[in-house]
Amino acid sequence: MNYRLKNTNGKVTFLLRTGKDLVKNQMAIASAQHIIDHGKLLKSDVSGYPINIDNKWYFEGEVSKRTAPRKAEGEE
Repeated sequence: MNYRLKNTNGKVTFLLRTGKDLVKNQMAIASAQHIIDHGKLLKSDVSGYPINIDNKWYFEGEVSKRTAPRKAEGEE
């Protein structure tokens, strides 16, 4: 799956699960990308935060399915 983080001025809004609660905060895009790269992307159960990493980190953004690139006319 592909994803696109929603950022404002280089910051990403996220939720962090702490027990049964979720804490909202912001972090730098690079830090969010590091967490995503080293975690497992799962289906999110939190509205507005479709990027779920390890059922612990939830990021604002969009998740999209990877599509195959279109071949130009005349290519085999």
